[in-house]
Amino acid sequence: NRVVFVVKYENEIVDAVGRALTNRLPKWKRYGNSPLPYQFGRGNAAVVVEDCISASVIGSVKGFIGVALLGTSLLERHKLLLSKFSTVIVALDPDALFKNLEIAKELRNYVDNVKVIRLKDDLKYRQEEDFNKLKEVVWN
Repeated sequence: NRVVFVVKYENEIVDAVGRALTNRLPKWKRYGNSPLPYQFGRGNAAVVVEDCISASVIGSVKGFIGVALLGTSLLERHKLLLSKFSTVIVALDPDALFKNLEIAKELRNYVDNVKVIRLKDDLKYRQEEDFNKLKEVVWN
């Protein structure tokens, strides 16, 4: 009773992350031990989020890649992966504003264009206001 998100690196499956569909614990389960984040989408702008569902929602928008940290910790492997993007937008859940700023500060050593968006709600809920902010940040 889990939906599983596949973690790939260079088109090879290296891990997977499962989300319980019921009240089963643990809510999220990592099947392997890869330090890589889950990624979904295509484009030059990476949007850093906490979970796979939010990354999938972001990745469905043309020009964006959702990158799920699978939490709020930025690992060295995440930094190296994100350094390949021209723009990185940090958009963790609304309750993690301080963590957004902390991650953005760290990423500025790896990426030229790092921005932070203060969200009204988690991106997985597809709030129009949040998506408009996201597009505005990238296109302006």
